Amino acid sequence: MNLYRGLAALGAASIAGYLAIHHTAVAQNSDAKSNEPPRVAIFTIDGSKYPRAENGKATIWTAEELKKKYVDNPNGPTMDHLEWAPPYRITMQRRRPADPATVGGELHEDKTQIYIILGGSGTVLLGGKPKQDASAGPGEHRSQLIGATPHHVKEGDVISIPPMTWHASYADPGQVMTYLMFHIENRQTIP
Repeated sequence: MNLYRGLAALGAASIAGYLAIHHTAVAQNSDAKSNEPPRVAIFTIDGSKYPRAENGKATIWTAEELKKKYVDNPNGPTMDHLEWAPPYRITMQRRRPADPATVGGELHEDKTQIYIILGGSGTVLLGGKPKQDASAGPGEHRSQLIGATPHHVKEGDVISIPPMTWHASYADPGQVMTYLMFHIENRQTIP
């Protein structure tokens, strides 16, 4: 259980560090004046199912409740957004075994994703090139991958995927790989 607490602290520290470096977090629909052009919302949620973070109100998910709902429960959700705000989103993701030749990959132009493996094992494909790049919205691309490097991952591993990195994931045969995913909206490509 200490592993889950440590990993959750790492994720929270990553978000706090990002916000500290960028000094401010401006809402997508803010009236704040800026020299930047208006942005199209990449991630939109109506708020009814997925809770939006509230200023001044912290949220704690215990290791026990995360494990019970997402790791141990064979009928648990495949994907669940735990909380979101304009600069970040926290998601639980479950992956099942897949054929590496047909697994779908993705690339985000202005988003970093950090995976913390909470259960199971599998493969994360990184890099490579798209077989046929298809836009999935502003700054989002989807495709099967050619020439990606496979990395075997297991419980406790942490993967950081910066902008402009093709990636995909799938579980080992007979496994369900569960990971906590932090989506950090960079709003700029790392030079």
